[in-house]
Amino acid sequence: MSPMTRIRSIVPILVFVAAPSAQVSPELAQLIKKEGLENSKVMDYLDHLTNKIGHRLTGSDNFRRACEWAKSEFEKMGLDAKLEQWGTWRVSWNRGQWQGRILEPIEMDLQVATDAWTAGTKGRVKAEVVRMPTSVDDFDEELKGKWLIARRMPRSTSVSRAASVGAAGILYSSRGDRRFPNRIRVFGSYRRPQRKIVQICIRRDQFLKLWEVTGLAEDSEKKVLAEFDIRNRFRDEPTPLFNVVAEIKGTVHPDEFVIVCGHLDSWHQASGTTDNGTGTTSTMEAARIIAAVGAKPKRTIRFLLWGGEEQGLLGSVQYVRRHRQEMNNVSAVFNHDTGTNWAQSLRVTSAQYDDMRKVIAPVMSMKAPDDDWNRPVFKLSKSNSLGRGGGSDHASFLSAGVPAFPWGLRGRSNYFSYTWHSQWDTYDEAIPEYQRHTSTVIALTALGTANLPHLLGRGGVGRARPRGDAKPVAEGRLGIELEGLKVAGIDKGGVGDRAGMKTGDTIVAINDKRVSSAVDIVSIMRDNKAPWVFTVLRGERKVGLLVELAGKKPKKVGK
Repeated sequence: MSPMTRIRSIVPILVFVAAPSAQVSPELAQLIKKEGLENSKVMDYLDHLTNKIGHRLTGSDNFRRACEWAKSEFEKMGLDAKLEQWGTWRVSWNRGQWQGRILEPIEMDLQVATDAWTAGTKGRVKAEVVRMPTSVDDFDEELKGKWLIARRMPRSTSVSRAASVGAAGILYSSRGDRRFPNRIRVFGSYRRPQRKIVQICIRRDQFLKLWEVTGLAEDSEKKVLAEFDIRNRFRDEPTPLFNVVAEIKGTVHPDEFVIVCGHLDSWHQASGTTDNGTGTTSTMEAARIIAAVGAKPKRTIRFLLWGGEEQGLLGSVQYVRRHRQEMNNVSAVFNHDTGTNWAQSLRVTSAQYDDMRKVIAPVMSMKAPDDDWNRPVFKLSKSNSLGRGGGSDHASFLSAGVPAFPWGLRGRSNYFSYTWHSQWDTYDEAIPEYQRHTSTVIALTALGTANLPHLLGRGGVGRARPRGDAKPVAEGRLGIELEGLKVAGIDKGGVGDRAGMKTGDTIVAINDKRVSSAVDIVSIMRDNKAPWVFTVLRGERKVGLLVELAGKKPKKVGK
């Protein structure tokens, strides 16, 4: 789950009523439950992903290996699968092993980490450890070849000065919290790779010991020696970035979709188990279950594993943009992120509630994975709006007005405080019975939604004001490409094309409300029901266009 997007909290309205008839027959639902709970492969997938491939930083060799492996596994299930490129970065970065050790005046092995896209050492570097100067004016040649220790990650000016005087590198303390003081979290920016000098984060309790001995050494003039081997490696070549796409084709409405997804990328410190190996492999297992029982969904169920989630939902944003003509045909998106706890709830809008009661009916007869659970095995709640927020890939679809849902998870795993982005996010933290249960719930829900007599309702979806990602949303809704407010391209048969937009038009107003950005376009369209009157500047002339979500002939409404 990305740390870059704030999650909005909405208090749902809880409604408990008798379950209606299901969208999946009782016989087929029983087969799915048996396959998912008794013949599960979800932990086998997770073992391979996290223990054999490991951490999966976007753009790294491990991420590419994970994409290729997942595609191969989908194909073994009998699904059509492909790697769909969504971008290219100019550099690849991989981490190897990290080792650190105090040699004198004590001996201690250290647990260390570095941000992604930052420098490593050139082999094993043994050097004296001294405290970093508090003023940039105090950096001098005497610091050359030495490890500089600071209580916190220093500012960029100090980093630059340390590099300029030839310091061996910078050492600083991890920052946990009161409950987990020794938690280590490291991130990094692919936009600002740092190659000049290695910066090493040391587990807090060990750092405090090192800080203590460096202070004593200053008073006694004894040396503190430490040794580090940080194998971070850049590769300067174009690095393609992918989403993994697989699908079970619909029998009645093959061009309408239910999407099941999770992000495949992870941060690089641990093995990326609960963020988001658990969501990746539940997505794969749901696909395997549906295929194994021979289910034939009416709509296409598409399984997507995203790249770039941790850098800002990059893969899913680009998917929505590149598949903008399909967005009106996406019935629902079910996204599994935030850990290994079991899928226990969904929040939907009032317009979706009756349909989703039918969809989740088979889930309600399942046994909860916790024996002491004495409440309903699944809770369906409704609220007036799904909003547009969220820190994971469902938010990319909500921004385009598509019903998209994160699972409400319950259980004994402490995700946000303990495993999330920490050194403890390892395979042993996954809870097998939860993973089996969640995968089965996802399979039942995806198939039931695909078999509804109609697409899921969109009332109350995405009513919040969009923020910085409004451009792909506007493009997706209208079926156009924008350069600022100028139409740079038009999808044939899309909303803009049907309305009579032309390449080179500049959007200046909607419903007589002035437009100054893509944010205004999306906001006005969301706050006013279709059709909308777009005023475009075509050459030196203003043209009014009636923009509808359905319709075939372009209409001009004024000059």
